[in-house]
Amino acid sequence: MLIIRYLSFIPLLTSISGFAQQLIDPQLRLPVEKAIESSYELKNKQLEVEKNNYQYDEVKGKRQPNLSAIALGGYLNSNGIIDIPTKSIDILSTELFSGNQKFNTSAGLFTVGINATQIIFSGLQIPNALNAIQEKSTALDYLKEAEKETITKDILQTYDQLMLLVKVEELISNSAKRLDKEHLKVQKAIQNGLAIPYDREKIKLAMLELEARQVELNGNRQLLYKKLETLTHLSEQDLQQIQYELAPIDILASSYTLENKKELKALEHSVKAYEFIYQKEKGSHLPQVFAFANTNYTSIFGSRFKLKDVDILGDVNLKMNQFSMFPNILIGIGAKWELLDGGQHKNKLAQAKTDILINENKLKDSQEKLNLLLSKNKIDYETSTEKLKVNNQQNTIATNNLEIASRQFQEGLIDVTERLAAENDYYKANLGYYAQILDQRSKTYELLQTSGELFNQLSN
Repeated sequence: MLIIRYLSFIPLLTSISGFAQQLIDPQLRLPVEKAIESSYELKNKQLEVEKNNYQYDEVKGKRQPNLSAIALGGYLNSNGIIDIPTKSIDILSTELFSGNQKFNTSAGLFTVGINATQIIFSGLQIPNALNAIQEKSTALDYLKEAEKETITKDILQTYDQLMLLVKVEELISNSAKRLDKEHLKVQKAIQNGLAIPYDREKIKLAMLELEARQVELNGNRQLLYKKLETLTHLSEQDLQQIQYELAPIDILASSYTLENKKELKALEHSVKAYEFIYQKEKGSHLPQVFAFANTNYTSIFGSRFKLKDVDILGDVNLKMNQFSMFPNILIGIGAKWELLDGGQHKNKLAQAKTDILINENKLKDSQEKLNLLLSKNKIDYETSTEKLKVNNQQNTIATNNLEIASRQFQEGLIDVTERLAAENDYYKANLGYYAQILDQRSKTYELLQTSGELFNQLSN
């Protein structure tokens, strides 16, 4: 009895000492990495990061000179009034261009040139916008890391379920072997008149129940491998190469906090991003200063100019075949200051301030809820570990009872019903023990993910 009890504790003790150095089997790194590479959700998050980087380059480009070319061609026709200084002609004793003169003019116009502008001072809008985009990019990177944690947990839990099925299959196989031996013994006993067919049929029924469990197990295994194939894009043959012992994980000696929680870090940088956006909107009310330069070629052709009712001369018709200017160069500095914008600046500031408050509230709310979740996961892990000790004791007792029942059945001290009951208790106790190991490992993953340490443990 003492030897059996000691041996039953060996898997628990060896697993605790073995996992003290490495919590997660290194074989699982490959499927996790493949699942991360294949995750469409993670790919979209990466595209969001790249899109944000494009926005950063776009805003940064506003600091660079803006160069444009322009070409215009058109026709002008206009009526107007012109007041030219009066000219006296002494010989004729008359005055020309006295008073306002009506005119009509028409001309063809063509111009082509290059224009360059560069912002000198943007009211700090550009640097604040760049800082906001950088903070957003950092937040998106942390969300990517958080997604890796989720993928890692899914792969680990799925593989643990497969390893549980391995243990269950061993239980079914061992029970089937024992029942097969009992079946042969009962057959001989019936032939010798020491047993009845009812005993044989009871054993057959138990063996059929084991077959049904095996069929269900095969279906569950196939489904789990299909899930892993979808997540990792690895073949089932490659996935089946990974086998490890389903043993409890000991992290009782470690303390876990929210210091490395990726979602919280993402929210912190999101708040900073909105603070820079607020500063950017404040800067929009400052003057913007820019430098400009322009050079162009301009030509006026086919110009006609008609002065109406000029003294003595009557209507005066003037023509010009061509008037061209090149190069026309204009260089200078300009400023733009929005003095009145219908309250848009005030409203944008209010919106930016509201966004800061919303994200600050999200951060506080997440911190409180994650602290509660962390405490829950710690308690769940400790509870699951303690329950494992109870399951281990149940497993020991069921193993001892099975050995006793087997001997007593051979000696004819108990009937087949009691023998099968002991077999069934042994199966349930072992299944409960391994299922509790699965639960304990799952609680470990939950705790590590909540503290943001799960993927790091796999990488170590």
